[in-house]
Amino acid sequence: MKPRYASSLFAAACVAAASAAHALPLSDRTSFELFAGGNVATPGSFRGPVDTSAPGGATHYESLGFDDAYHHDYTAGAELDYNFNSHVSGFARAAYSQFDGQNRDIGTHDSIADGRTLIDARFGDTDSRELDVGARYTFAAGEKWRPFVGAALGAERVADTYAMVNDTRVTLGKADTVFQQRLETGLQYSPMHNFDLRLTAAASHVNGGDVSKDPNLGLLALDNARTGVQAHWDYPAEIGTVWHF
Repeated sequence: MKPRYASSLFAAACVAAASAAHALPLSDRTSFELFAGGNVATPGSFRGPVDTSAPGGATHYESLGFDDAYHHDYTAGAELDYNFNSHVSGFARAAYSQFDGQNRDIGTHDSIADGRTLIDARFGDTDSRELDVGARYTFAAGEKWRPFVGAALGAERVADTYAMVNDTRVTLGKADTVFQQRLETGLQYSPMHNFDLRLTAAASHVNGGDVSKDPNLGLLALDNARTGVQAHWDYPAEIGTVWHF
């Protein structure tokens, strides 16, 4: 998503909130959520397949995607909401995500002297921290089941990403803070007056970050132009508990 388009959505939601006419009682305006979940998918790649040749043999590198290198363990966080009226609310959320690095064969080397050998890479664990502010529109005000849509803008702090290849550490991307835009939809259920359950499905666009200058990037068939935190989409699914006060 382009930042200008995300900013327009966010601004429109804020204008709608400011112009709302029917305010809720003060006791129902503020709520606090604890949530947890994970990514349904993290599409994107560090590179496609690469073939190289030299007098001593040839090397084939398979495509290397984000999901190949990292398994998304979990996301957890908290959110503070303020209801401008029975339909429109603003929120601020903070989240932490953990990614488990994978061991995988990234290619093969065919040598006249040694035959075919596998190229193994062990990706180190990494994580990210994000802070967003946004607005949400809730349908069917006053009902137990309430669908909603929302948009948010924020920043994400991504830790170092690296891999061990043939006992050599290769830095793919340095720690960096990048811009993030988020769209969401979901369903909120109210079993009692002051307590809700919220199920959220989101699409989050994370901008590209700083590149690596590691001289060993060739071990992963990468160069400085193709490393760092690449711009990509995440598709998180979260379930949360909401308390009104």
